[in-house]
Amino acid sequence: MRLFLLMIFVAPSAALVAADSLQDRLAGALRAQKAGDVVGAAATYRALLLANPHLTAARHLLGVCELQSGNMAEGIRQLEMVRREDPADRQAAYTLVSTYVAIGLLDDARKIVESTLRTDASAPSRFMRGSYSMAKGDYALAISEFQQARRLDPRLPGVTSQLGIALCFANSLDRAIPILEAALVENPNDANAAAFLGWLYKDRDRNAEAEALLNRTVRARPDDKGALFLLAQLAQLRGENQPAIGMLERVVALDPSHRPAHVLLARLYRQTKRLDDAAREAGIVERLNAELQALQPKAR
Repeated sequence: MRLFLLMIFVAPSAALVAADSLQDRLAGALRAQKAGDVVGAAATYRALLLANPHLTAARHLLGVCELQSGNMAEGIRQLEMVRREDPADRQAAYTLVSTYVAIGLLDDARKIVESTLRTDASAPSRFMRGSYSMAKGDYALAISEFQQARRLDPRLPGVTSQLGIALCFANSLDRAIPILEAALVENPNDANAAAFLGWLYKDRDRNAEAEALLNRTVRARPDDKGALFLLAQLAQLRGENQPAIGMLERVVALDPSHRPAHVLLARLYRQTKRLDDAAREAGIVERLNAELQALQPKAR
């Protein structure tokens, strides 16, 4: 269950432009963007850039709009242009590092971290260095950076959640629980914190609490196969085989190589007398086992 927060900064820089009308249009577009009208906001930013191609604040916000719309390549292109025009623009650097980490372009993230953020002691820079370190698997450094960022700015969005997740990856599970609980107090809509805390609760047989949190995760992310699998296990433990089967079928549709889901499906199909389906799943498990075995080093 490896999740990374895409941290997007939408506040324009302090030095926008002198003309009130331009400021008004930019401020109006930003309000629309924050309200969810990404298409309308992007149209305004493009119009402003057509009149003034060097209006860095509009380009930054246009890049964020593109990221929010799922147009990752165009969003990255716009934000990299901002960095070329203004290498000191920290917000563009933060958004790019977050984006590169989220989509797995760690070498691109590293370049910004090393060139721009390495000696920056601010909370957002520590947050970004922590995110990059966690993506690399350096959990001790990630925890240290997140802790320092949280001390500097406890209200920094996502910092408590990411600290809790880093503690999970470092196998400091008892320490992670209160941190993730605090993250959900800060932001009840934090699906990442809910997913990890639901997993930890299930592991400790706090099943009712786990189910509530995992359902919250699935409402926010219907295709979260990790949360769906855990919910299926909880349903199966209660003897609710049909709902469990439905969730497991969704999991294997999303990830045909999800071996534990195929194993549990085979068992539940047998229990519900769907023997042909059980045989099919057993065959899939056998194939996945053989593929896994083939990847193991040969004994000498």
